[in-house]
Amino acid sequence: MKKTLLIAVLIILGIGKSNAQDGELALGLKSAFPISDFSRYSSLGIGAELMYLNSVSNQFLIGGSLGYTTYIIDDLKILGQTIEGENISFLPINFKAMYLLQGSKFALGADLGYAVGVNDGNEGGLLYEPKLIFNNNTLLLSVGYQGITNDGDKINSVQVGAAFKF
Repeated sequence: MKKTLLIAVLIILGIGKSNAQDGELALGLKSAFPISDFSRYSSLGIGAELMYLNSVSNQFLIGGSLGYTTYIIDDLKILGQTIEGENISFLPINFKAMYLLQGSKFALGADLGYAVGVNDGNEGGLLYEPKLIFNNNTLLLSVGYQGITNDGDKINSVQVGAAFKF
């Protein structure tokens, strides 16, 4: 299932790039700041993302992305013993939508997809991220809330990112 989803997204991104004349390719970096219960185990996540956006109209863009995100898990101290935390990593595969606010360089965005678990015991889960975006000719800056959920387990974070357009 995970491999099929990955192949499907890569094909969609490839077809979109070959057929679109006004699409944009961007490469970005992001920081994730865990919140809610997950913040007890991690204080920082880092990631990278390759995305493609295609204009549907003057104000609406859609596309997809493929990325890598790892959450740094803090060490635990129990009865004087330190247990080293193992990082949790994902390969997010997303559908992206962006609505440009008329008369400004700001946009509202949303990502929806699946975060494939990379490390052992990490099954991944549904990923969603509403965000606010600053969009100019060469740069996308974003801040958003990201949730990854699977069978009641949740990883929630505030995401801050910057992507450079090609």
